[in-house]
Amino acid sequence: MDAGSLYEPVTPHWFYCKIIDSKETWIPFNSEDSQQLEEAYSSGKDCNGRVVPTDGGRYDVHLGERMRYAVYWDELASEVRRCTWFYKGDKDNKYVPYSESFSQVLEETYMLAVTLDEWKKKLESPNREIIILHNPKENLYK
Repeated sequence: MDAGSLYEPVTPHWFYCKIIDSKETWIPFNSEDSQQLEEAYSSGKDCNGRVVPTDGGRYDVHLGERMRYAVYWDELASEVRRCTWFYKGDKDNKYVPYSESFSQVLEETYMLAVTLDEWKKKLESPNREIIILHNPKENLYK
């Protein structure tokens, strides 16, 4: 089997950030909303000005801004991310999505490692952790 045929890009899922007890908590959109967000994002049209209703129409996601707004009541807007790669810090009990830009760097590095079969790649994350891509089944985060 060709090493290049082993690579499959990860399927993104969309999350929004809520502040709970003064701490950021990333919450996944339900599958239907995430799929609608992904379809709008992948449509090839400019995301600026695109609004996608979520949570049964109770919230609107302004795709270009990556912000989620309550429709019927006052609530702080929350950040939205298209998520593909996550980390778990020492004090975290949940996985936290990397930024979209760093996730893209991780995905490109992983794709090259898989297709060229060149492992032991090291990257430094935005929070200064060293990430080592060992093989397609096991990756170590230091």
